[in-house]
Amino acid sequence: MNKEQKAAVVTTLTNQFGETKTLFVADYRGLDMPDITELRSKLRDADATFSVVKNTLARRAAKDAGLDAVADLFVGPTAVAFAHGDAAAVAKALKDFAKTRKDLLELRGGLMDGDLVSAAQVNEIAELPAREVILAMLLSTVDAPARTLVGAINAPARDIVGLLGNWIAKREEAGEA
Repeated sequence: MNKEQKAAVVTTLTNQFGETKTLFVADYRGLDMPDITELRSKLRDADATFSVVKNTLARRAAKDAGLDAVADLFVGPTAVAFAHGDAAAVAKALKDFAKTRKDLLELRGGLMDGDLVSAAQVNEIAELPAREVILAMLLSTVDAPARTLVGAINAPARDIVGLLGNWIAKREEAGEA
């Protein structure tokens, strides 16, 4: 690779580092091309891209993008997953793939919203429910007090209707209509 090609790669990586707020770095030692293609497909479904990078070029690009803390993760065979959507979905896809390929894909850490995260934290992020599930849980939590209030307001009227219905049923049984 000549200087111009290296400069182009650094520029591309710098742009990718600048465009994403979340990325995960992994050691891909032992993965062959069909495995990498399968992983790229799974990450594409999670709205992410997966790039195998040269460490020296990635370090230079990270520093150019102002991500000096991430530069320390670029040691050994390195690949980067750039998340464009839900970070938890990307972390889950990486973790699930790593489970099926024992000792072939090892998460090193990454960056989430500008903060450095360790491999253990990436695994914790992967355990989070999907964004839609979290939003549904939040909505039900916000909705619960309103439902309780409506139930309390409707209770007296519902109770009166129930009492009147029971009274009418007893009168009908007694033959008094």
